[in-house]
Formats: sequence, C-alpha cells, structure tokens
Amino acid sequence: MPELTPSFRKQLSRIRLKVLPEDYFVVRLPPTENAVPAEWYRPVTTRFAVFIRDPAAITLVVSRRKWLRMQNLFRKFRIVETVKVVTLGTGRVRRLESCLVTAGKVLVEAGIDSLPVSSFHYDHILVPKQNLPRAIRLLRQFLSR
Repeated sequence: MPELTPSFRKQLSRIRLKVLPEDYFVVRLPPTENAVPAEWYRPVTTRFAVFIRDPAAITLVVSRRKWLRMQNLFRKFRIVETVKVVTLGTGRVRRLESCLVTAGKVLVEAGIDSLPVSSFHYDHILVPKQNLPRAIRLLRQFLSR
C-alpha cells in the first residue's frame, strides 16, 4: 500500500464507507441507441447512476430495479456485470481525490476489479458483487492505517 503522511492518515480516518443496498447492472448499449429519457435522471427515482458515452458504445450503471423498468427502451443491450456501489462519505472533510485513486489502486492490487467514480459531492467505487465482502475488508484496512 502507498505511504501515507500523518495529515492524510488523519483525513482518511474520518471517511465512512456506505454500501448502497441495491444491486446495480453494468449495461452496454450500441452507440446508435436512443438517448436515455430525461425522466430517468430524476433524483426521486435515481439514487445513483452512471451514463458513459464513447465512440464504441454506451455504458450504463443503473440499479437492477430501474433497469427492469427501462430495458424495453432499447432494442439491443448486454448486461456485462452486477456490481455494488461503495460510497466514501467524508462528512465535513473536504473531498479527497487522492484517496479515491489510492483506494481503487488498493483493490486492483488485490485482484479486485473496481471502478472509482467521483461526483461533485461524493466518491464511489463500483465493485463486482461477488467481491464485495473482500473489497470492504480491504478498504476498511486501508482507511484505518
């Protein structure tokens, strides 16, 4: 694991892990698919979602429940993986961008695929559902150093 300065270690000790209760699907769509309708972005119906459009494909990360409702909007799709979302809550501490990168590196070095995602208010790490217990154990060890 990377070396930690005393001030960075103190900030890490304030971070709380929260696992969102829903299962999330990583879904690949062809780049020619229609856009996701605006009503699917409402905070009331969407706790967490990631929409990535690149030239080769569209990738969605949405809750299982939401996907079951919206899958009929798309002609072709492929569910790639089921993931859990781990949120790194910092409370009043300023966001720690280097923490997210380092936490993701800790998981990858342990052989756990992960995708760190940073938003304006929270940091998240997407972890394959079957690896969640091990990932949480590693993250707790990392944050308690």
